[in-house]
Amino acid sequence: MVDLRNQELDPADFEVLYHRMLSITEEMGIQYMRCSGSNVLITGNDAATTIMMDDGALVSMGPYIVTQGNVLPLIVDSTQRAFADPGAIREGDAFICNDPYLGAIHQPDFATVAPVHHKGELVAWMGVSGHQLDTGGMDPGGFSVGAVDVYQEGLRMPPVRIIEGHQVREDILAMILNQVRDPLVALDIRGQFAALNAGRRRFVALIEEWGVDAVKAVMNRSISHAREKLRARLQELPDGRWREVQYIDHDGHEPLIFKIVCTLEKRGDELSFDFSGTSAQARGLINCTYSGLQAAVLSAVYINLCWDIPWNRGILDCIRISSPGATVNDCEYPAPCAMATISGVIVTIDAAWRCLSHMLLASEKYREETMAVWSGTSMAPIISGTSQHGFPFAATEMSHFGGGSGARTYADGVDTGGIVFNTTPNMPNIEDQESEYPLLYLFRRHLTDSGGPGLFRGGMSGELAYTVHGSPKDDVEGLFAGTGAEMPNAIGLAGGLPGSSIRAVQFTDSDILARMAAGKSAANGLDAIPGHREFLPCKHRRTPIIQGDVWYHNWQGGGGYGDPLLRNPAAVAADVARGCVSEQSALNIYGVVPDDDQATERHRDALRKERLAQAVKPDPGDARITFAGNGKLRYGDVLRVDFDADEVLCYHCGHRHCGPSENLLEHLGEVLSPLTAAGPVRGEDYDSGRFHIRMLCCLGCGVLVDVQVARLKAPRGYMQFGPNLG
Repeated sequence: MVDLRNQELDPADFEVLYHRMLSITEEMGIQYMRCSGSNVLITGNDAATTIMMDDGALVSMGPYIVTQGNVLPLIVDSTQRAFADPGAIREGDAFICNDPYLGAIHQPDFATVAPVHHKGELVAWMGVSGHQLDTGGMDPGGFSVGAVDVYQEGLRMPPVRIIEGHQVREDILAMILNQVRDPLVALDIRGQFAALNAGRRRFVALIEEWGVDAVKAVMNRSISHAREKLRARLQELPDGRWREVQYIDHDGHEPLIFKIVCTLEKRGDELSFDFSGTSAQARGLINCTYSGLQAAVLSAVYINLCWDIPWNRGILDCIRISSPGATVNDCEYPAPCAMATISGVIVTIDAAWRCLSHMLLASEKYREETMAVWSGTSMAPIISGTSQHGFPFAATEMSHFGGGSGARTYADGVDTGGIVFNTTPNMPNIEDQESEYPLLYLFRRHLTDSGGPGLFRGGMSGELAYTVHGSPKDDVEGLFAGTGAEMPNAIGLAGGLPGSSIRAVQFTDSDILARMAAGKSAANGLDAIPGHREFLPCKHRRTPIIQGDVWYHNWQGGGGYGDPLLRNPAAVAADVARGCVSEQSALNIYGVVPDDDQATERHRDALRKERLAQAVKPDPGDARITFAGNGKLRYGDVLRVDFDADEVLCYHCGHRHCGPSENLLEHLGEVLSPLTAAGPVRGEDYDSGRFHIRMLCCLGCGVLVDVQVARLKAPRGYMQFGPNLG
């Protein structure tokens, strides 16, 4: 045994011990997934595992869903407050909670936490969270589209002791099972018990090998190490203030639009996120509580700034979050919030993400770490009924976890690269889905033109279609809960265009089964599906799926980076050959004439001149783009700022826009275009005239400086670089 009580913590020992803790959280997840029968967990890795200190401070997190991991400390805090009497938390206990007003993100994420004791002393907590197949409530799958308060959304547990003295409280487990539609929920919870046991066993072995003082020292040091490294990195990045606006469409009741406004201020070694201006909480299920807001901000910071820094409590110590409360991303009880993860939370990530991206683009050292927004939303296509095996089921189709990733400053985004808050993204195997559920897939494939156009293209998303096949009772129903149908959320960067929006379509009166029985080929795309086509609202209440009906959906692609007219024509030609980009988009958006470089240059020049002819002077309102500092600054591949010469120049043509302290917005051209200027599947099937693309371009050469998805009368984005923030 190594005794570190009376000596300095050796760096090598620290690395060995901390990586042992990381491996414990990963093993906990493996144990959980091997025990659970949930397709959400197995096909989507929709889970989290953590080690926390005795007060709940996050120490290490498994490589799974980041947002879920971020809230497990809040579950521990609620548990300790609920069981505050001395001795109430004992060795061999475990507690379960899924209340979003007590730390969970939404009700489907059941979390279990277990204390770890050493010689009677509480040393640490193990935590496991996983998305459940059902929570009871009005609708199967945990997403009650018609809910108006949290009571209608199903089972909601405060911290409850579910294991006592290493013995499962079967009465509590029976009570939970009595409230849900799918019996696999009980197996999934037992999988969490197995994960907690594995984590506790490995952690105790670590204490026995290294000593409790060494383990405590490493937990503390991991947090201070993360805090110190992030503060040092922030000192290297430019000070400034950035504002971004993102949107949620439809609250489950009405096609209303809700905005999330994020203002990031960075001064020295601290980040402040202010969400003033965000829409009031919704009547429907799209809200998230403060736990979701905090989880979203942390997730954006982890991925953009902490790629080599431990993701733990030390990061939170560098961040301040302010919110007026009673908003769509910081709602008050008893607002419904079952859809929090795929509305309030992920759209908050998008808004915070682009603020951080603007900051990184102005850093010479960290510019290449910048990414455009990934697949801007997630979704919950839920199918329920009786399987071909005679069992009741409620399943979420998890293919949307293959969202398109955002483009980088030097490379395209990854096609179907994942959902950004899932560090080990996964998609279901079609054959497994068909063997488990009464479904027959017609196709699942990449969606052409779904990646945001740019100098570097955003990653493509996908599309799929399925029909019911083999249910003995014909009681299968479908429900759809998604965000981003009327507008895309994966916003581009530095002139890159947004990725695709989502669609949900139902086909009735289809002869697809008869066609297949006759040996004819199944449909291989949306336009080839036979029957009456109806575009469903992005929050669609459950409805029967009749044998032969076809359900289709696609999800969002990643945002692009840089003006698409700057993309290498050979790369565009390769995209067309692979089906990533259509010939029409290659010509109209990328300006590429097939097999003719000279014609391509002439066409691109004509498109830039067309932009300049359409450009008007922006009305900035309260928005500003200004720069303060010394020497020179480069903002991506868009702007050069020379403080000594008092000028902001176009990176491409050298045109002088203005002085650094002047509002750059007043010296750019603005072109308002329909969303389809970024390609097809950009909300045109749900268009009600509320959104457009706002393109800001250089008045010298017409190259795009920034592109925003905008709504009339909504606040503009805002960039103010330098210490003079006013």
